[in-house]
Amino acid sequence: MKLPFFNKVLASREPSPRSSITLKDFTMVYENDAKYKNYALQIAINKLADALALCEFQTFEKGKPVKKDNWYLFNVEPNKNQNQSEFWSKVIYKMVYDDNGALVIWSKDDELVVVDDYDVTEFAFYENIYSNIVLPGDYKLIGTRTESEVFHFKLHNSKIKEVVSSVYDDYGKLIAGTIRNYNRGNAIKMKLTIGALFQQFKNNIIEKEDGTKITEYDQTMNDLFENRFKGVFTDQDSVTPFEEGLNLDQISATPGNTKSGSVTTRDISATFEDIRDMVADAFGIPRGILKGDTADNEGMHKMFVNYPVRSLADNLQNEINRKYYKKANVLNGNKLKIQTNTINTHDPVEFANAAEAFFRIGAYSTNMILEKTGEEPIDEDWADEHYVTKNYERTDDLKGGDKTNEAKTNDESN
Repeated sequence: MKLPFFNKVLASREPSPRSSITLKDFTMVYENDAKYKNYALQIAINKLADALALCEFQTFEKGKPVKKDNWYLFNVEPNKNQNQSEFWSKVIYKMVYDDNGALVIWSKDDELVVVDDYDVTEFAFYENIYSNIVLPGDYKLIGTRTESEVFHFKLHNSKIKEVVSSVYDDYGKLIAGTIRNYNRGNAIKMKLTIGALFQQFKNNIIEKEDGTKITEYDQTMNDLFENRFKGVFTDQDSVTPFEEGLNLDQISATPGNTKSGSVTTRDISATFEDIRDMVADAFGIPRGILKGDTADNEGMHKMFVNYPVRSLADNLQNEINRKYYKKANVLNGNKLKIQTNTINTHDPVEFANAAEAFFRIGAYSTNMILEKTGEEPIDEDWADEHYVTKNYERTDDLKGGDKTNEAKTNDESN
């Protein structure tokens, strides 16, 4: 067992000139450790990416939903090396960590690839120019791309990471200080008392094998810190001999500045929870979602889907439609729509009444109801048809209802 601090201070006890120690040598600087911030950010990224992976990127032709090559591209395999979940997870990661947002290009084979690095030159009335584009595998793309040739995904608040980092400057030091106080408060601290009886060994000179001389006092002290104290600090049963005049006592830990009087792991986790809440607020995610609370889970889940997830989906959807489908196609009903309502799967029993109501007014077909409950659709034409109960009539058919009913009554009487 090595004792670095003891070895550094007292490992060698050869007589030496008196050294001076300044207060600066014992000044502790609490550095800002970014791993806790990155951990909180990664939790938020994972939550958004997982939710987006459950969305259906629905494709339309002339206003009708279809499942063709574009549907497969956005929902299953954006490129040969990534599935849909991996692809969009990387997109969101780049949107958060890259100051300029995530850049996606599509190849000649109509594959989507997330760019690792790039430079952008922005203009007011002309298309932005993207240069020095680096693809996965450290492949540098030759030439440049214009704004209309790429997907440039950015968060609504593009400086979200910068804002979190600026607030974290103080919290990072606070966490580092809390951990240091915890380690210091739970460390074993011993005091070695050297009595007058042991001091007399300073007068006994011993000649070492290499010819150098050392006092018996220094030789004993070296043996204490290099060998004997190992038995004191080990977790095994041990016996440690001491010369007469030496006394080893434990120093009581200094209570921390907490309600309990000492620093515990709960103080560390409480500080991290503050950082996690800060990140949740920055992304607009309910705090309980990042924490994993189960209380009011349904309410938090609805808020999570309705605000940050729908906002993110709308952001991606608009960028894809304006550049991949373009204006003329979108106006003709050829477009992409990200359906966030597929994130939830409905229990068939709980959904039964609502499903029947939607079915009888013609809003849902049989297959649409099956999809809502997470079941596979039926491959039959009738399953895609919409039905309406005869209990409902058009509002314009009700005009002049009294005269119509009177005429029907006269016809029946005749």
